[in-house]
Amino acid sequence: MTSLILGSAFISRLCSALSSRSAPLLPARAVVADGATVGGLCLERVTVLRGQRQVLTDVSMPILEGGVTAIVGPSGAGKTTLLGVLNGLIRPAAGQLTLNGMGCLSSPETLQIHRRRTATVFQEHALIDRLSALNNVLLGLADRRHPLSPLPWPAELQEQAAAALREVGLLRHAHARVANLSGGERQRIGIARAMVRQPRLLLGDEPFSALDSGLAASLGNLLKGYAQASGVTVVLVLHQLDMARRLADRIVGLRDGRICFDGPATDFDLAVQQQLFTSTPSLSGEPK
Repeated sequence: MTSLILGSAFISRLCSALSSRSAPLLPARAVVADGATVGGLCLERVTVLRGQRQVLTDVSMPILEGGVTAIVGPSGAGKTTLLGVLNGLIRPAAGQLTLNGMGCLSSPETLQIHRRRTATVFQEHALIDRLSALNNVLLGLADRRHPLSPLPWPAELQEQAAAALREVGLLRHAHARVANLSGGERQRIGIARAMVRQPRLLLGDEPFSALDSGLAASLGNLLKGYAQASGVTVVLVLHQLDMARRLADRIVGLRDGRICFDGPATDFDLAVQQQLFTSTPSLSGEPK
C-alpha cells in the first residue's frame, strides 16, 4: 500500500513537471564504434517459409536511417512477416539482413545489439492486464535492470516511462490497471512502451487500427516528428492508405510475398493501388 501511495505521489509530481515540457524525450542520434549510424538496414534477397509455403520471396530493399516507411498490401501479403524479419524475430530461409556499420545479423552478437536498439508496437498490444499502464511501459526497459531485482524501478526510468505516457496522452492513467482500459488506450500504451526504449528502429504493426481517425492522425504525427527530430527509423504496417500517403516518406507495397511497389509516397497513386489490390481501394483508404 505504501509503495502505491508513494508511486501515486511520484506520478503527481511528474504530471506537474512534465506538463510544462513541450518537447518529447527524444534520443540523440546513436553512433556505433566506427562512426556509422545504426538506423540503416538492408534486406538482401530474403525468403521466408511457413511450412512449404513461401511467405516472402526474394525480397530486397534498403531501410534508410530516419524517415517513415509504410508497408501496405492486401491481407496475407507478408507484411507482418516482413516486420518480424526486420526486428530479428524471424530468421529467413534464404537471404540476409544487414545492419549499417555492423554487418550481417546472423551473428548472435550483432543480433543482440540490433534487438536492443529496436522497438516494436504489436497489433495485439502484448500487454499484461494485471499491471498498471506505467508498469507495462516500464517493461520496455526490462533489459536495463536485473529481471529478479526486488527493488523498485529507478526514478529516472520511471520518469522516462511517465514521459512516454504523457506523449500518448495517458499520463493520468499511469496507475490504472491495463485490464480496465479501452482497446484504443491499450494500443497507445503499446506505442508508449516502444517509444520509452528510445530505439534507433521503431516498428509498428497497424499501430493505429483501434484508434479513431483524430487520435490516429495525432499519434501518426507524433511518430513522424519523432523520426524527423531524432533520425529514428520508423517502419509501419498500415491498412489506412490515406494515412500511409500522408505520413510516409516512402511506401513499400507487398503482394503474395513480393515487392510490387517501392517508391516515394507521392507516387503511390490510384493506378498503383489497383495493381496492388485485387479490387480497387475505396477513397477512404480501405480496400473493398
